[in-house]
Amino acid sequence: MKGVTMENKHTMSDLYQMQSMSLNDKIRMTKYRIKEWVSAYGEDGVYVSFSGGKDSTVLGHIIREVCGYKNIPFVFVDVPTQYPELKEFAKTFDNLVILKPKISFAEVCRKYGFPMFSKEISECIADSRKYIRILTDRQTDRQTDRHRDSVCLSNSRLDRNRQESRQGKQSIYRFEDGEYP
Repeated sequence: MKGVTMENKHTMSDLYQMQSMSLNDKIRMTKYRIKEWVSAYGEDGVYVSFSGGKDSTVLGHIIREVCGYKNIPFVFVDVPTQYPELKEFAKTFDNLVILKPKISFAEVCRKYGFPMFSKEISECIADSRKYIRILTDRQTDRQTDRHRDSVCLSNSRLDRNRQESRQGKQSIYRFEDGEYP
């Protein structure tokens, strides 16, 4: 990536702190990030992935009205599984590019299989793989210390609204050594 690096990874503590910021501070931080991207790629090198939902609508407003980048296009992907009102709403914006998928969802399912896993399940699988790696790395220690308990931490967000579920549901499962889920 030309001029922009992805080295700024935020911790959960950073994210909670940013959630508690004032709206003006959040907008100021967003403006700064937008200007970084536009500076790195130019106005003709960036676009807004626009779903017509509240998040992309607010981002689009900040880009066009607050930052003044009127020429950055909104890209809307027109799929038959979404509400028609979203497409009608998207059409009310200037400089909108509407993309249509080359193949239907049914064809995607036939060719690649039905997408069965939600984001929550994918996160759980990833967390489980990390846990298995830890167990594998510590296998020698576990064989020599039979009295130590094992702990499996799982974090899942039950609903998609971060405001309603700020920390998600945390579960702790205890297993005696050798008794894994």
